[in-house]
Amino acid sequence: MSLSPKKDEYSEIADAQLDELEMAPDASLYNQILNVCEQILDNPVSVRRFSATIATNDVPRFRSPVPEKDPYKVLWSMIQNDSVRIEAVFPYSA
Repeated sequence: MSLSPKKDEYSEIADAQLDELEMAPDASLYNQILNVCEQILDNPVSVRRFSATIATNDVPRFRSPVPEKDPYKVLWSMIQNDSVRIEAVFPYSA
């Protein structure tokens, strides 16, 4: 699977994290995370329904689970429906 991100769809942090995961031995983890990122970028309003909302001083952030890869989550922001950005990818347990 290959992503062709538009400018600023991924933060520098997310880019670095994805690069690191791509080189890791667990290819299925990397692919599942990319699937979640694509779903977020393609249909953020729908994905938002299944995401935890994190209130910030700037814009709300959302934390979406990576199916079958708990505790991995994708942190993302949405200013408007057409302005979505993947902020980070990380393991997180509440």
